[in-house]
Parts: sequence; C-alpha cells; structure tokens
Amino acid sequence: MPRGRPRRTGVQHVYNLKLYLWEGEDDDLIAFLEGIPPRRRAAALKTALRSGGGLNLWVQPLPADAEAADADMDLDAFLFD
Repeated sequence: MPRGRPRRTGVQHVYNLKLYLWEGEDDDLIAFLEGIPPRRRAAALKTALRSGGGLNLWVQPLPADAEAADADMDLDAFLFD
C-alpha cells in the first residue's frame, strides 16, 4: 500500500495573486519567475519573501471611513473651487 504525504492540519489561507510585469521595468522579476517551473513558483516566492526581508515591509493602515470621507471632501473642495 503506497504511503503519501500526511494531510496537513490547521487553518489554510489561500491568496490568489495576479502580477502584471512590464518588460524594461520588471525584467529582474520576469527572469526570476521564468526560471522556475510553473508548479514551483509559489514555493519559490515564499522562499524569496522569507529570505529577502519582504515580510518586514511596513504598510500604512487604511483610514477609517470617516477620515476617508473627509479626505474626499477636502480633495473635491481643492479640485472644484
């Protein structure tokens, strides 16, 4: 009886990403991805993120709805006055 890899336990999170890369601007990323077999790209990307410091990027949180509405009104006043 063949034995496969044991099933993983825990909560799985799935993120579907679509990248638009432009020749002349993203040549390094295109070369990186083209050099990896399609079914190994997710594993390679996880390794690159873990080893390249990509997880340490600080992302500014989005403003609360009230703040966003105020910003929109300020922009409208600036553009249309």
